[in-house]
Amino acid sequence: MDNQQSETENYYKYQIKYFKFLGLWRISKDIPPKGLRFVLFFLLVCIMLLLFALQVICNLSDIQEILKVFFMFATEVACMAKLLHLRVEERQLQELPMLMQSEDFIACNEEERKIKAKFMSLAVKLRNSYGLSSVVAANLILCASLLLDDIELPLSMYEPCSSKDRGCFLGLYLFQVISLELTCWLNIAFDSMIYGLLCYCQGLLEILAIRLENLGAATNPLEQRLLANRLRDCCIYYNHITRLKDLVELLIKLPGSLQMLCSILVLVSNLYSLSSMSVAGQAPLMLKTVIYQMVMLLQIFMVCYASNEVTLQSSRLCNALYSSQWFTWNMENRRTAYRLMLRFSAPLSVRTLNPTFTFSLTAFGSIVNCSYSYFALLKRVNS
Repeated sequence: MDNQQSETENYYKYQIKYFKFLGLWRISKDIPPKGLRFVLFFLLVCIMLLLFALQVICNLSDIQEILKVFFMFATEVACMAKLLHLRVEERQLQELPMLMQSEDFIACNEEERKIKAKFMSLAVKLRNSYGLSSVVAANLILCASLLLDDIELPLSMYEPCSSKDRGCFLGLYLFQVISLELTCWLNIAFDSMIYGLLCYCQGLLEILAIRLENLGAATNPLEQRLLANRLRDCCIYYNHITRLKDLVELLIKLPGSLQMLCSILVLVSNLYSLSSMSVAGQAPLMLKTVIYQMVMLLQIFMVCYASNEVTLQSSRLCNALYSSQWFTWNMENRRTAYRLMLRFSAPLSVRTLNPTFTFSLTAFGSIVNCSYSYFALLKRVNS
């Protein structure tokens, strides 16, 4: 059990540490919530959103300025959704780590251990690469404007005082640095944890497929009874996977759906900004925008890809069961297998707020196409 706990914690332990630092989701009931930290961080994000909104209101006739605001405003809205969702669903999500650490998911042999290690390695590599690229993008945003002009603030937001004043500039710049870095790390922790949990589900589904394929023949009453027990265990295993998937869906449904919507705004504003830049005079700003654009695409893609893989893995279960030696089983075990195949016939999927729309590669393609369509329309209207 201790080994199972240490293995599963690799999927979320660093993310949970950051959540605990912000006073968010508790990993166990013994740890009291850090209410003051949460309130301070919540107020910080609220002030950011207020300043962004005031900047939009003050520049309603300037499309360039509005798009500069949306460059980061939409990201902060999605971040606020993640912050509040984790806080509201904190108690219900307590089941998630406990379910992952349960004895039902312990690997039974070396092959299953290798599968779990493969997906754990994949989750860790993605977490590190996504975290590094996000931090690089955030720091480029904070530093690029200083390379061109030491008076311009990195983020376009309402300024309560004149940034031409040195003290005011330093105060606003410090506020933007702290708020952007904290929200950047929240996005890294949340998105990488979702990807890791979906990778964990993929590994469990692959293990279940192997167990179904290896059910073997049953030629006598003793083997038939043993087979019935194994079929029952596979059914229970699948029920636990389904419950785990439902908890992951609960974790991502609201913030992930809002993230998709906000990503369209960010992608459109970035494309519009890039279309008006020149490589010769604005290379640092162009580099900042391109890297941020790639990080935004990665943020959506990794969740859609992992969710799509869960659906594909679950769709292979029917074929895996059919590949077993079911023709040697008695009528009762065949009926059990048939009922299992009926259950497997509806693949698992991670749904958005719209139950008919799921996180998938199709959804990712739709977001990219939609973003480009809005960009082309905006460019044509303002040309």
